[in-house]
Amino acid sequence: MQSLEPENSTLKELSGLYNIAQISYADVSTFNLNISFDKNTKQASGFSGCNRFYGSYLLDNEMLKFGAMASTKMLCQDAANAIESKMLKALEDANTILFSESGFSLFKNKTLLVVATKEIQTMLSFEYGASSRGYFKHIKIDNKHISVSSKRGKDAIIKNCSESDWNKLVSAIENIEVKYIENLDPPSKKHQFDGAPMARLTITKNGTVYKTQGFDDGNPPEAIASLVKEILSIAENIE
Repeated sequence: MQSLEPENSTLKELSGLYNIAQISYADVSTFNLNISFDKNTKQASGFSGCNRFYGSYLLDNEMLKFGAMASTKMLCQDAANAIESKMLKALEDANTILFSESGFSLFKNKTLLVVATKEIQTMLSFEYGASSRGYFKHIKIDNKHISVSSKRGKDAIIKNCSESDWNKLVSAIENIEVKYIENLDPPSKKHQFDGAPMARLTITKNGTVYKTQGFDDGNPPEAIASLVKEILSIAENIE
């Protein structure tokens, strides 16, 4: 175990998003499993193959224990359900953590359970705009700030973006093919007849701008629905 942890390791703390590369010694990278940590609230959350999970954790030097994890209730194929069970069981059993330059490994005593790698930070921001003749909303979020404007020509309300809120957005975008969002068809088109404000989501990633087609405010295409929900939820707490 100690051979996995270099003498001059990076800072021994959990913060931000990690991708799960292995469960035991099996490569699970194709399942896009991940876990993020908020060191201020001591909350962990992530994607376990089928559902999103969340709960508390306690880190004390090389001792790590997770509290009971709650999760969403999606129905998935057998392979996703099986890998999810293995991941959640690994978190439940984990009691030891060793850090490396690329991430960390979890153990139950001396038995390897999980290998995770730190997500490489990317330049990322989100914009959500919705408007009609009598309605206006513009939200912009990056890893530093949240900007919300609800009136044309008025100064936006700007506050710091918490690590917890940012991790929610980063997790929500994990399963979105950003380069294809312009091709997503809206589920309804009331905005075309003044039946709803027209909304649009813009994602800027590493300098490239990706925009959706217009859709009804609050009713986005299914592929981006979770991300839009998080953006609107964060903005509601600012206004």
